[in-house]
Amino acid sequence: MSPVASGREPGGTRVLACRVFQPELTSLGVSDEQALYLDQGLHRYPDQLRLELGKALAELEADSSVDRVILGYGFCGGGMQGVKSSRVSLVLPLVHDCVPLLLGNAKANPCVGCGGIFYLTPGWIDHGQTPYSEYFVTKKRFGHEDALWVGRQMLSGYHQVTLVDTGVGLLPRHRRYAREMARLFGLDYQQQRGHRDWLRRLLAGQPGPGLALIPPGDTVDISLYPQARSQPEKSQSNV
Repeated sequence: MSPVASGREPGGTRVLACRVFQPELTSLGVSDEQALYLDQGLHRYPDQLRLELGKALAELEADSSVDRVILGYGFCGGGMQGVKSSRVSLVLPLVHDCVPLLLGNAKANPCVGCGGIFYLTPGWIDHGQTPYSEYFVTKKRFGHEDALWVGRQMLSGYHQVTLVDTGVGLLPRHRRYAREMARLFGLDYQQQRGHRDWLRRLLAGQPGPGLALIPPGDTVDISLYPQARSQPEKSQSNV
């Protein structure tokens, strides 16, 4: 059981995470009072993400009872570079993007960003932006053909949409969304089983593969993260 859920240190641990993780973290016992979620769209702007993470950490540090913050973020294109806390310890997953956390294998390639597969999860569909959601925004302004062209440009490096089922929150409307996105843009569709094991270990702060503990004052740096390994069949994270 996670320290957040079990009260290992009363009031001592908080979670700071991307909102796409909310279904999984809630299922693992993290209440809304214990978590601070930031908007998914920030991952598109690493500098802004870094700024917002700093503000959120400062807010959590202002509570003198908090001495540990668990970060539900990958490196996010450099958004985590330079992040630090002056007073609390940070626990973070050593992944380059969020998808490996949802696939759940700490021994898997820590970077799924190598081209080919666009991953979706219930949290991503409900709280994130995708080429499919962008299609409807663009369609209202410029019509179907232009919106379709923009979406295909965004997905030019992809051949498949994969919906990850982590065992929580997956509804028929999520499957329909993923299938319709694949159909609209001419991509293959697949559903894949995910796991919450890595998230469980992250919440518990257990030492082992794929996790780092950053003491107060130390800085998150790219050198902490394993180098991505090439794979025979490449895949890419959108998270």
